[in-house]
Amino acid sequence: MPQIRVGVDIGSTAVRAAELSMRAVPPKLVRIAQVPLAPGTVANGEVKDPQGVADALRELWHQGKFRSKEVVLGVANQRVVVREVSLPWMTESELRQSLSFLVQEFVPIPVEEAVLDFHILDEFEREGRRMVRILLVAAQKAMVQQLVQAAEAAKLQPVGVDLVPFAIVRSVGMIDGSGLQGSQGGDEAIVDIGADVTSICVHAWGVPRFVRILPTGGRDVTAAVARSLGVGEDEAEQLKRGAAGADPHKREEAMKAALSRAASFADDIRSSLDFYQSQMPGARVERVLLTGGGSKLQGLGRLLVDRLPSQVSEGHPFHRVSPAIKSTFPTRHRQRLSHCSLSRWD
Repeated sequence: MPQIRVGVDIGSTAVRAAELSMRAVPPKLVRIAQVPLAPGTVANGEVKDPQGVADALRELWHQGKFRSKEVVLGVANQRVVVREVSLPWMTESELRQSLSFLVQEFVPIPVEEAVLDFHILDEFEREGRRMVRILLVAAQKAMVQQLVQAAEAAKLQPVGVDLVPFAIVRSVGMIDGSGLQGSQGGDEAIVDIGADVTSICVHAWGVPRFVRILPTGGRDVTAAVARSLGVGEDEAEQLKRGAAGADPHKREEAMKAALSRAASFADDIRSSLDFYQSQMPGARVERVLLTGGGSKLQGLGRLLVDRLPSQVSEGHPFHRVSPAIKSTFPTRHRQRLSHCSLSRWD
């Protein structure tokens, strides 16, 4: 295992990286950094301006002083599909060799245009036939290549690509039962709200069971505030955050507009979790953890508590690492580093 691992998150508003030292248990988080991106450089989780991303990554390495250029890249957008699939039993090596021939009917991407991977969930019998249940991941190859090429243009060496929701489960998910309060049963959903993209991942003790990626996030709330008050998006963003010194009436109207849009967003989350439970008889989402910058919206947690029959709380991405960090951005932004991937997706 490498003694140093660096995870990179290429978000809609900034590029971010975290460096972990694997010499200790738990791993030590030694460096994090963030560099902003120009609007439109990344949209809906996809790289639109590879050169702009490469320039930002070079500046990120200059500012962050990371000790390795080998990186794992996180990806989360609607060009990625995650499905639970049942197939006739075969060994893992046989599955990997024949995967592209077995799963075309399950994904809306031609297999020749996709990067495929899987995780074995369990084995079972169906009508006397041995079967295997896998979690299938299919990502559009061109989208992944664009991400990798932007990193390579910055003289970085991508050694893996990881699905952001999986990385977040490892970072904040309850995977060993420690810290549980109340009921011991049920699955956990982690909802990560970014600027343009929201990911929902339901897992059972660290094993992902369901992933949905929504093309919506904090910017939708900002846009709703801007439309309602007839102001620019920069001012709307500040009002949404409860800017000190703003007109109290304007702040109140901004909060009403923000919560109105957030209520629709909360309903989307509820619908996703209801769909998961309808597809998994007997499944119950016991806990919901919120992460990402968009989750900080005042009142969002209460909206979800009112709509979900689950415990709702904030995820804490640093509880599995020793945070002896050197940082080039404020503490309030560090939660986004839960995105940083620390495992390989071949």
